[in-house]
Amino acid sequence: MFSWICKYTVNLICVILLVMSVLFVSCKTDEFNEPVQTETNNTNDTNNESGSTSNDAENNTGDDNNEGKNLLENGGLEEWASFTYYDIPDNWLCHNNYNVRKSHKNVFEGYYSAKMQSLKTGSTATVDQCVPVKPGSSIRIRFHYYVEQWKDKGARTYCYFRTRAAEVSTIPADELKAFYDNKTYYIIRGGGYGLTYLPHELNVWQVFEGTIEVPPTANYFVFGVNSYHGTTIYVDDCWVIETRNK
Repeated sequence: MFSWICKYTVNLICVILLVMSVLFVSCKTDEFNEPVQTETNNTNDTNNESGSTSNDAENNTGDDNNEGKNLLENGGLEEWASFTYYDIPDNWLCHNNYNVRKSHKNVFEGYYSAKMQSLKTGSTATVDQCVPVKPGSSIRIRFHYYVEQWKDKGARTYCYFRTRAAEVSTIPADELKAFYDNKTYYIIRGGGYGLTYLPHELNVWQVFEGTIEVPPTANYFVFGVNSYHGTTIYVDDCWVIETRNK
């Protein structure tokens, strides 16, 4: 009887030792694997962060972002305020509100563009925005436009320089014409260098682009586009970028 009990006790101890050995090995294995898994997760997070940074950097390597920030707010014309009879793009002025409409029909980028269509003779469709600039610097102006219908004067840039933000401080056209040569002046009051009105191939997106010096007395620039009676254009993706300082 005693011999049987001893044998049973020895076997039980062996089983207990075996189980403890297995548990010990398992715990050691878990302890070993945990930092490896954590390291892998950290690596993935690092890769994700690097990927995000890479994508952001890639998005920021376009010509526009290389040169500087877009001075225009809501330059893509995506944000609009709705009123009873019309919409107005945020941060923009529309001097004849009923001639400017939010459109998703013809869009260069994003969801919306500004449809500019004068409804009667003597009335213009106008969008503009005033931004601060540095005297003596240069600004690059760029926007995309789509001509659906063209008549007579059609459409053109209609920009101003001001000494202050207030409209009464607008620098007269004669002073600007004296500062610029005739062809350069048409960058801000025409269709580009030497062009009186915007080039107007129908039913295709076109780009306007020009660089012009800020007069020494100017502290603000008003970027604007005018569309005249009988003409229908869509404007989108507008940029004003300060390119260099003297």
